[in-house]
Amino acid sequence: MFSPMYPGAALAMMLLGATVAAGVTTENVKTENAKPMREVAVALEEAGYGPIVDLSMDDGVWEAEAYRDGKALELTVDPQTAEVLTEHRDDAEQKPPQEAKTLSELLASLEEAGFSDVTEASFERRYWEIEASQGAERLELHVDPVNGKVVSQRADD
Repeated sequence: MFSPMYPGAALAMMLLGATVAAGVTTENVKTENAKPMREVAVALEEAGYGPIVDLSMDDGVWEAEAYRDGKALELTVDPQTAEVLTEHRDDAEQKPPQEAKTLSELLASLEEAGFSDVTEASFERRYWEIEASQGAERLELHVDPVNGKVVSQRADD
């Protein structure tokens, strides 16, 4: 029995049970042929999530923190189909400014500027912190959320 002090626990357990019953686990989702981050961001935005404030590949799945209907959510996303596997309430994170580009628009701008293989994007205070490659070099970028320009970059350690 779940305590009334933790009403979200019952929902979380039901979601977990539905996910396990469907045979979907992070262990059996393959990262081979994973969709690029921009495609995942587009799929989430088209499904009504936004703004996305964090997106990264972790343990074989895309993990996202995003808003939907004003609620802060944490999502796990299938890397091959961009289907949301799990969704649950999360602590609210700082959102990018109202006039900011969507994450998918920002990632498209970075691709046009020659960056690729984006594996992590997180909105932190004033800028997006993004891990990407440019040529053979792995970089950590700080990107302006409004105009999509790289304001600083350094080797990713």
